Amino acid sequence: MLRIFVLGTVLSATWTLAQGTPDIPSEKVVIVQLSEPADAGIAQAAPPPQPTPEPVAPAYIPPSRQDAPTAPPADRTLEALPPPLPLPEQLDPNPPQIVPEGPGAMLDGHPREGAFLSGPGSVTFLMHHTLMTGLGVLATQMVPRAIDAAPAFPASLDRNMKIDVPGGGCTVDASGKPTNMMYKTSGADGKAVETCSEIVTGEGARLAYLTGTLVGAAVGFTSAAIWQFYNWTGHRSANFGIITSFFGGMLLGGFTDLVTGHGDAYATTWMTLAGSSAGAWLATIVGGGDIAFNKAALIVSGGAWAAIYAALIVAIVATTGGGITARNGIDGVMIMPAIGAGLMALATLKFNPSVGQIMRANLFGTAVGGVVLLLSGLLLGPTTGFTKSPVPYILAGVGAIGAKTLVSLLWADAADTSSAGGSASDGKYRNVWW
Repeated sequence: MLRIFVLGTVLSATWTLAQGTPDIPSEKVVIVQLSEPADAGIAQAAPPPQPTPEPVAPAYIPPSRQDAPTAPPADRTLEALPPPLPLPEQLDPNPPQIVPEGPGAMLDGHPREGAFLSGPGSVTFLMHHTLMTGLGVLATQMVPRAIDAAPAFPASLDRNMKIDVPGGGCTVDASGKPTNMMYKTSGADGKAVETCSEIVTGEGARLAYLTGTLVGAAVGFTSAAIWQFYNWTGHRSANFGIITSFFGGMLLGGFTDLVTGHGDAYATTWMTLAGSSAGAWLATIVGGGDIAFNKAALIVSGGAWAAIYAALIVAIVATTGGGITARNGIDGVMIMPAIGAGLMALATLKFNPSVGQIMRANLFGTAVGGVVLLLSGLLLGPTTGFTKSPVPYILAGVGAIGAKTLVSLLWADAADTSSAGGSASDGKYRNVWW
């Protein structure tokens, strides 16, 4: 009985376990590797439609090759091999030269203008020095001869009975021939001049004119050509050199005429030429080939105002009974422009005023000085106000200086706007003079 119970229990358990276990399929499971990622259920936009290519006309095939079999495009291959290098005997013995493109030769930071001329002011520079030295040497030969060939004139005396201008001119002997020992053998053939006119128009004089002009022009052109070939020359510097040459010539010419007592025309003309050359070369070497316009304007203004003030001083001395003659006064006025220009050239090392500031000072100074001179002279008397009283000249000088000073110091080119909005500033205006 017990055996039957145990056997029934085991059979019941076996039957229950058999029903709870799932059937194992007998089919084979094959795993296939996908070449593209499987779609995870996210919708993707359809690709945009591709444009339909336009039909291309078929290439022309000659009749002789129409029957030749052609390979399909898929069978064609591209060769990636480079072309073979040419043999040495196939190379060109004279290959073309590659000319670099660009501004060409540079000179002082500027592109050279040409093979001979260095800058836009080279032509002016060459013409200035050529004419200055050529005509300068001509003047050294012609002016003294013209003075010596003039009719004889006695020496002029000043108010103190002193010789103002020594006598001169052509004096003749009893036979009518010039007595000036300098022209006894001035002819080309060694003969003495026969008349006073031959001193300035004779064969010897003409030979001196021709030789001096050609030699002077050659020296001026050669020196200027060499300089401008190695140094940049602009329009402004070339024109500035012309002005400074006048300043230098007036300085040495007036000084020599004053020292020699107005009696040596040869020394005066030669020193005038030397001063002109020195002034031109000094401006070229020191000022450079591209001088700033405001500095050039300041230097030229200094020379002009020095001449004006010198003329006012001469007028003051003359109207107060000073012992000054007209010739001495002219020499003094001629000396001063170079001195004034030199002082302003030194001032450019410290100050840098604008062109507008310089021009305003010149305009206001000239206007105020001229008006004061005219009004004061007319009020004192049209006939005596300008010749007997120094007051008009003193007032004119003071008025011009005052107007220039006020305009230069108080007329600012630009205001400092950093204090806008009410904040304080160290200086409301900026000025170049301090």
